[in-house]
Amino acid sequence: MNCIAIWCSSKNEQSASHCLEVHFNLWKLGKRRSANCFLDIGVMIQDATKVSHLNIFIPQPVAKSNIEDLGITFRENPDLVSTLFNEDYRISTGAHEKIVEVLSVDRNLIFYMYVLDLDSDVSIENAFGGSIIKIRIPQELADKKHYYRIRIKNPYVDSISHIYTPPNSVLESAFFQTELVDFRINEKRNLNSSLLERIHSEGEVSFNKTHLFLMRKASDDYIYSHKPPNSSRQLEVDLWKGYIGSDYSIDKIIAYNWKETNIHYSFSAFAKFRYIRCNPLTIATFIGVIIILGFLSGLAANCVFSH
Repeated sequence: MNCIAIWCSSKNEQSASHCLEVHFNLWKLGKRRSANCFLDIGVMIQDATKVSHLNIFIPQPVAKSNIEDLGITFRENPDLVSTLFNEDYRISTGAHEKIVEVLSVDRNLIFYMYVLDLDSDVSIENAFGGSIIKIRIPQELADKKHYYRIRIKNPYVDSISHIYTPPNSVLESAFFQTELVDFRINEKRNLNSSLLERIHSEGEVSFNKTHLFLMRKASDDYIYSHKPPNSSRQLEVDLWKGYIGSDYSIDKIIAYNWKETNIHYSFSAFAKFRYIRCNPLTIATFIGVIIILGFLSGLAANCVFSH
C-alpha cells in the first residue's frame, strides 16, 4: 500500500461528502552531497461548516517532527503567495496572527490561509500501518474558504520513487539510473479495506482541482509519464529560495506539472526519469570497460592478421 488518503471528519459523526482543491509539490533537491526528498501538501476547503477535522493518511508512520507548517512561511514572506499560486495576490495579516488574508490586486478577499500550531491544531493517530494527520478546523473559518499547507519529510516520501535496474543490461545500470515515480491519492484499490470503511463513515471527499508538481534537476532526463505534463518550466531561484530555505540548492530545477480540473475522486501520476551515475565506482567501471574493449580488439586484430 503506497497511497495517500484524504477525507474529512464530519461533525456529529454524520457522514457527508465534501469537495476539496489539493496541491502537491514533490521535491528532489541537492542538499550538501546527497539528494533530499520532501512533499508539500496544500488543501483548500470551500465550506467546512459540517467538518471537524481534515484528515491526511500517510502509509508509513509519521511523527510530528516530520511535519512542518508552511502557512507561517507565507506570513513572513508575503511575496511567496503570488509565486505559489501563479496569481497576482497580496496578503494581509498581523505579525503574530494565525489567519492570513489572501487578496487580489484590487484588494478583494480571495481566501484565508491558516497558520497551524502543530501542538494544538494537529494530532497524529497511528492506524492501518501508517499515520493519520488530523488537522482541526478552526471555528472562525468553518464557513469561509480557507487553505492549509504542510511539508512532510519522512521515509514514505522517499518511497514514492524507486530505482529500476534493467535485468539484462549491466552496462546501462552501471552508468545510468532509471527512476520511477508513482504517486497516488485516494485510489481505493490501494487502500486498506478498514480504512476505506472509516473514510466512508466519516466523510468522503471529491476534488474539483488537483495539481501535482514534480521538481527535478535539469540534468534528469524526462523519459515517459502516464500522460504528458500539462506544463514544465525552470524554477526562478530568486522567487523560490525563500520558500525552500537556504539549505537546498534550487539552481537549474525543472518543475513538471500534472493537473485535473474536472470533478474526480482519486488521482494518480506515473513518471520515468533517467540520469547519469557519476561516482568513483562508475568511473572505475568505465575505465575497466575501455581497457577490456581495447584488449579484446587488439586480440581480435592479432588473430585476423596472424592468418
